[in-house]
Amino acid sequence: MATQKVTVHQNTITATLTDEERDLLEAFAAEQGVDDLSDAVPALLHELVRLHDQLWDAQLAELPPALVEMGEAALEAYEAGQTEEFDSDSP
Repeated sequence: MATQKVTVHQNTITATLTDEERDLLEAFAAEQGVDDLSDAVPALLHELVRLHDQLWDAQLAELPPALVEMGEAALEAYEAGQTEEFDSDSP
């Protein structure tokens, strides 16, 4: 299996935090076992993305049966060649 190479660029940001926001960031860092607050920000971003993905997964897992049936019917029609290409620029 081939390994993908990913280029990583270091970027610096400067943020102005209220005392409350700093306290929240410190609490998050402590919870995650991160010693340096500058390392907590990337960890916070990754956690936010993870939670966002988890929320979407939960929402999609609870689709109404009618919507699931419509999706399955549309896929079957597509696979059977019964659909047409959609051109949003066409009148």
